[in-house]
Formats: sequence, C-alpha cells, structure tokens
Amino acid sequence: MSNPISYPVPWRLIFNLWPNMLHRTPTSVDSFSASICALHHPPALITGLENLPPSPRFILAANHYQRPGVWIMHPASVLTQAIRTHYGPADPPVRWMVTANWPPLKLGPLRFRSPGDILLPRVADALACYPVSFAGANPAYTARSLRRILREAPLLNRPLGIFPEGVAGTAGKLTDPIPGVDRLLSHLAKHGWPVQPAGISEGQGRLIVRFGPTISCAALLAAPDAAKLTMQKIAELIA
Repeated sequence: MSNPISYPVPWRLIFNLWPNMLHRTPTSVDSFSASICALHHPPALITGLENLPPSPRFILAANHYQRPGVWIMHPASVLTQAIRTHYGPADPPVRWMVTANWPPLKLGPLRFRSPGDILLPRVADALACYPVSFAGANPAYTARSLRRILREAPLLNRPLGIFPEGVAGTAGKLTDPIPGVDRLLSHLAKHGWPVQPAGISEGQGRLIVRFGPTISCAALLAAPDAAKLTMQKIAELIA
C-alpha cells in the first residue's frame, strides 16, 4: 500500500458529543461527519455517483474499512457526506447501523461489563444510529433495533447505512456478512428498499469510495442470500 493514510479517532470531536451523550439528545450528523471529512488531506476520491438511484430510500452497504490508524468513522463520514452532497441537505444524511454492545471483559473467572457497552449506545443515540450487539453477543439487544428499523423504515427519507461484515471486517480483506443481514435485506427489499453497494479502499494518500450499480429489490429477493450477493457486488468495486 503506497502512502498509507493515518486517520485515528478524532478525540476532540468525540469529546464535544459529551453533552448529547449525557442527556441522550441528538447532534447534527451532517455537521459531525463534515468535521471529520475536513480532517482529510487530500479529500477522499469519490466515483460512481451516477449510479445512485433517484430516490434516497435505499440501503447503503459498504465494506467495513478499518485498520490500525484508520478508524471506521472516517470512511463512514465520507459516505455520509457523499450522500448529503448528492441528495441535498438532510440531518441525518444517513441512518447508520453500528455495533454498540460489546461482550464483557474477562479476567480469569471474573467478568466485567465493557466500558464500550456503556458509552457506545450513547454515541449511537447522539449520532442517530441504530445500535446492534457485537457478533451476536446480545441477540435481544439487536432484535430491538431491527424491530425499530422495520417500524421506522416507511417514514425514513434517507438511506439506511450498514457494514454487512460488522466489526470483523478489516481494510483490504473482505469477510462473510454477519448472521441476520440476509433476512434484514430481504425483508426491506419486499418493502421497496434496494441496496446501493459502495467499495472503500485507499491509495495515493487518500480514501477512495466507489459506488456501483444499485442492486434491485427483485435481484435481492431472487438471490439465495441477499447479504452474500451484496458482498460480491462490493468486492467488484474494490478489486
């Protein structure tokens, strides 16, 4: 990899969320993601915007591009701002599904609740995200968010953002989608929500985002596994 970028956690911006985290009130996702993108020099290279569908009611699916030195919020913010620029002002520009419930820490026979299990749900609330659990650590927790997504989907007028691999995905290596994504994509496809794949990579010292052709609802419903089909389309964008 030539000229690897370094985009760590922007602690100053995270710290500014504390009032919202404390009171569980939303902040401007548009402003927050724009502030993160302002840290990128040079800015991300975005291609394939002509593939975005006329309506912003779709599932935005991308590979989980994170590695040491690049926090996932950076590529997520690039995607968020690309959607905002293309479809016009809205807040939030994208409603993301995020991991916000972690397994307990273990020290011999002792088990302690993870600090992330306490803080991340509040970050998710502040950024208008749908929180889910880590790799099936708390199925009931995830089920509540999925029911909420399905309940609110008819009212949403912006994309639902998802990283099908979950936190297992890393930069430069795709993994299988996590369990449950196939059912979610298929259910939303029945209600008219196609999938818009996006491939994330990096090169020449910047993030690169490439949008591919939209996966139609008919194609999702005809596929043996809608999540695997989505990952195949994402793989084609970063090959």
